[in-house]
Amino acid sequence: MKLREFLIGTAMLSFTLGSANAITPSLPSPLISEDKTLGSAYYDTLSILSTPNECSDFFGGTSASVAIFNSFIGKVRRSYFSTSIGIQMSGKTVSGFNVTTKTKYRLFDKVSINRNGPFYRRKYLISQPSVAGVGRFEPNTKEARVLMFLHELGHLLQGQSGDWLLPDDGGDEVLSRDNTRKIESVCGDQIKNLGKGNTAINSAGGKHDEKRAMANTKP
Repeated sequence: MKLREFLIGTAMLSFTLGSANAITPSLPSPLISEDKTLGSAYYDTLSILSTPNECSDFFGGTSASVAIFNSFIGKVRRSYFSTSIGIQMSGKTVSGFNVTTKTKYRLFDKVSINRNGPFYRRKYLISQPSVAGVGRFEPNTKEARVLMFLHELGHLLQGQSGDWLLPDDGGDEVLSRDNTRKIESVCGDQIKNLGKGNTAINSAGGKHDEKRAMANTKP
């Protein structure tokens, strides 16, 4: 079975956290099929989290990370902010515990992907506003989009220490960059090799842009 077919089959299950009852097949969000860019980013991220590797282990393993990621995607909407913002989580939070994976998590009421930011846009013309990259990746690339998704996931899962994997960074651009670097240090190899199958991991080349986009999380 092809990886894409496997992931689609996996995504067709709506993950009911902490429940062992039968579940109804459905995508976590209609935007996955309606928005090609968002849908591709969803499946790219799922391909990393659904495979045992250093990245999925950081997020509590395949079962825990995929379940919370799908719940996160179910909250996604598209909005418009300044170009410096990639994804913004805001509103009330609901805390939960996955009895199957023994994972503590939270979900924000609103998850807004900025249509003016690096998830969808990059600068092509001089007259267009500048859009910063995400980590080492250029804006409006599959690598940048996956890194943004994984950054937000880090705010939702609680580590063994009792702290969130990433501290809240809403309005703090320096902390947001630090959080992005942390995710990239753990998941960078998987992100760089998206779609390459078992191709050997390449070393990262090129200079890093000092100006990076914020994945803005408001508690």
